[in-house]
This record gives sequence, C-alpha cells and structure tokens, in this order.
Amino acid sequence: MTMNVKEWTREHFMSNQLNCKQHLENLNVFEEIPCLNSSSLDYFKEGQLVKFRGMIQDIFNPEYYYENFEVRDTNTGASSIRSGMFMDLIQCSSHEEVSMNSPRNKHSERQPFFVISIPGLNNWANSKGPIIDIASVERSVNKRTHETVEEESMDCSEPTKKKEKTSDTDEGTMENSKNNETTSRIVSKEHLLNFPIPNQDGKACIVKVYENEETHKLNDVVDIIGFLSLDPAQCTVNAVDESMDDMEIQTHNPPVSMVPRLHAIKVIPLKKNTICRDPVIMSKAELIRSDLQMFLSKLLFDDILAAEYLICHLISSIYMRKDCLCLGNFPINLTKFPLEKCKNFPKELYGVISQLIPKSHYLELTLESLNDLSFTPKKDYQCNRLTSGVLQLSDNTHLVIDETCLTMGHVTPCGRTNYDTLNKLVQFQKISYDFQFYMVDYETDIPILILSENKSFIPCATQVPLKVDEESVNVYPQVLEAAKQYLKDETRLNNIRQYLNILRHGNFEFNDQMTKIIQEDFVKMRQVNKSFTGDNLHTLMVFARLMALSYGKNTLTLEIWKKTFEFEAERIGRIPIRN
Repeated sequence: MTMNVKEWTREHFMSNQLNCKQHLENLNVFEEIPCLNSSSLDYFKEGQLVKFRGMIQDIFNPEYYYENFEVRDTNTGASSIRSGMFMDLIQCSSHEEVSMNSPRNKHSERQPFFVISIPGLNNWANSKGPIIDIASVERSVNKRTHETVEEESMDCSEPTKKKEKTSDTDEGTMENSKNNETTSRIVSKEHLLNFPIPNQDGKACIVKVYENEETHKLNDVVDIIGFLSLDPAQCTVNAVDESMDDMEIQTHNPPVSMVPRLHAIKVIPLKKNTICRDPVIMSKAELIRSDLQMFLSKLLFDDILAAEYLICHLISSIYMRKDCLCLGNFPINLTKFPLEKCKNFPKELYGVISQLIPKSHYLELTLESLNDLSFTPKKDYQCNRLTSGVLQLSDNTHLVIDETCLTMGHVTPCGRTNYDTLNKLVQFQKISYDFQFYMVDYETDIPILILSENKSFIPCATQVPLKVDEESVNVYPQVLEAAKQYLKDETRLNNIRQYLNILRHGNFEFNDQMTKIIQEDFVKMRQVNKSFTGDNLHTLMVFARLMALSYGKNTLTLEIWKKTFEFEAERIGRIPIRN
C-alpha cells in the first residue's frame, strides 16, 4: 500500500525515489501537499514534505555537503554509513561521532536558490493550497520559539525606499552587544527578505536543489516540492566560515522562522507552454471580447478605440526576439483623460486591471521616487547577494506607470539611471542588472501601460489620446460602482481571466497571402507618408496579430487587417501634429 504523500519522510523518499517521483507526476497528489504560501510556519514541522511557489530572486554559490558519511559509536566502536541528503545538519547521538577522514565519506554539491513569493501576484490569483487542519496539529511541536532573540531585534517596520541592511536596536540589545565580542549589528528583516516591492504577507525560502535537470534562471517562477528544514542551530553552525564577514554570514544564514530552508525533491518551472487552450473559452472568445470591450470602454469614458488598444495590450507577450526587436512587445501610453474631475482615475483603472490579470504592479512615478528608488537589482559584494530592485519582476507581470504626479525639478544621477532603465524596458524589454564592475542585460516580458496627461516622458511607440465623452465624466462614480457590480458575476469574471490568459500565450502565424497584402499596403503607405518607417510597420503588425488573437484566431484575416489599419489611422489622427 502506498504511503500517503503527507506522511513522506526523507528516509522514505530516499528508499523509494523512483516510485515517489512517479507518484508526484499525479496532479491530485501535488494538490494534497501542504503549501507554505498559505499558512504560518507555526503549523509545519521539521522534515515535513511541503510545496512552495515563488520567483527565483537570487542564485547563491554552490555548497558542499556529505552525501554519505561514516558514523562511529564511541561505546561499541561499531560504524555505519548515513546520508546527509535533504538536511542541513549532520545528526548524531551523544555517543556517536563522525569519522571525518573516512574513505567511505562521499562529498557532493547542491545548488541553493533564494526564492520569494511572486512579486505583484494579485490576491485572487494567489493559490492557497490545501487547508491545514489546525486542530490536528501539535502546537507544542510546531509552535517554535527558535529565534526569539533574533526576532525581537528585527526591524519589522514598513519597507523603506532603499533597503536598510541594519535595524535599530534598543538599549538592552546595545548593552548586550558591548558585552559580547561576537555580537554585531542585527540585519533588518527587509534586508533579509529582499522583496523587490513591498509584500506584507510575502515569504522567502532558501531552496537547495540536488538534481539540476534543467537550468533555472533569475526571475523564473517555480513550484518546489521538498522537505522543510527548521532547525535553528543551522543559523549558528553555518556561520563558522571564516572567509565570510559578519554581514554575509547574517545574510546567508537568516533565522529559519523568517527564511526556512527547503530541500527540493522536485522543481517545476511554470512556463508559457503549460497554458491549455480551453476549447470552451475559445468557442465563445468573440462574445467574451465583446463584453470586455464594452466594459473597458465605459471605464475609459466611452472610448471604444482606447478599449480596443487596451484589450490588445492585456494579451500582449513576447513571442520572438530578433536583433534589437522583441516581437510581441506592445506598450501603450494612455493620455488626455480628465484628471481634474477624475483625480483617482489612474488608481481606479489599475484596480480594475488587477482584478483581470494574475500579476501586476502600480508604480506611481514622482520626482522623488524617480530620484530615490532603486529600479534595478544590484550586486552587493559585502553580503555576496543580489539586492533586488523595483523592476525585478517575473514575466507577464503588468507594470502600470502613473506619471500624473510627476513634476518638474532636478534629476539626480540615480534618477537619470532609472529613466534610462525604464526607457530600455519599454523599447527593448531588457533590464541591465548592476554588478558594480559591469552590467548584465536580462531579457524581460513585462507589458507596460503608461498613464499620463500628455505624451509620456518615456518614449512609447503607441500613444492613445482618449476621446472623452463629457456625459461619462459627470457620471463616472456611478460607472465605477457599476463596474464593481459587473465583476461580481464570478462566471463572467473567470471567463475574462481565462480568455486573457489563454490568448496571451496563443499560437499565431502570418500566412503568405496576408504577408503579401501587408507588403503592398506598406508600399502604398510610404507613398502617401514618407515618415512611415519599418518601425511603424512593426508596431502595426504586432497590433494586427494581437487583434486577430483577441478574436480567437490563430492567423490574420483580411477583415481584421483592415480593421487594424483603420484603428491605427484613427489613433494617429488624434495625436496633435507638432510643427
């Protein structure tokens, strides 16, 4: 009889690895495993099999451990071989000792990752996993006071604009520090968790991977199944490396009550190709699209054209990179909305968008935030880790930039760097990570919506000035209330969410006939308007592709191409011609 997955131990897994791995292929078995994301660590125990979904924020140096080691009983002199896999500390009884120089010892290497809760994950998309039966949990076992001293000294205040490495300590702690030469500054909670954006309920784990069956990269979103390590002794035992300074020791050995260790037996990358094309949703794609267009147009002051562009933006995703082009990138800049009468329009629009897509982040851009925030991750050699930046986000996280509070003023060197970062992200979907002595470009897939009264100060190829209906402005509070009621229909809301998610990763190709028609139209456009360039054609083809996908099509039709062309001509006609 197969042991219930909730009862698996390290020993059971190592003795039955093949059967256990096959068992984990079953989705129902995966769903049964308790989830770290959804519950407090108080309700988990040492060595328990758990799962955790998160983003790889940093990749630490490989660490060495005893895969097998010899233990000698000091009473009897008998020796035995034990495994050091899936644990942090070698376990011996008081009458046993490890034969450090035994030829039977086997050293191996495992790869640690720092994995955090997915930045920007909206509440509705946060998978809660199986509910833990609190009544059945032995709180005397699981309720830990492992790091009481450390936790009391931690700075648990709201995250600041720049991550502070150390926290303030009280007089008692300072006095104790003076009396203990090995005690130094206490590293702040914010520094240890290293979230790119504030996340009050966020969690972090140090994940140790034994089998690298495929390459895991920074910012990948993964599901990890592994054995939980909660022994507080590792925070001190692991800190004996004399080559590490105090800040690095504290950073890489945080309290397990704050950053538990997870020894992975399976790592599942959440990739685009795992999205299933639901035939039920696809069969009513046009109907869902019609509802969504009507809904968004009302939020955009009865502007149907703007709603069309926003729908396409919401399903945009990079599908190919070629030279400097990232095909599928479709950032848009909405302008000319009535900010005087609707001051909260950017936040209210974002609030609706966050109900439709799984991951998003609202970035209110002010002169202060531009100058003070750290947008890009930066290597901290003192702590030997990658300090996160606001824009360290996983693929398909929608970034909404609100420029309505941006004012004139002095831009610092940091502000200039942040501006260049945004510019590069919008145009090329790349972010340069700062390793101090050199920069490394990381490819991204972050759809960007810019909200500004006039044309954004960040170059954006697709500016969409709103054509505002004055009557809709007067009744906008009622429109917002109606929108909230509209989204309370769970069936309708789930249909929209699935529609956007499926089409974002839909397959598409341009057939030869339509390619020839596009080329002929391009020649005609060039004859009428010499300023129409290849870049304009690229933007138009991306828009046409997204238009076809939004109707549930996997290829472009002549009808959709003509409609796309008309929309683009209307959009361009709304933009004032500069002398």
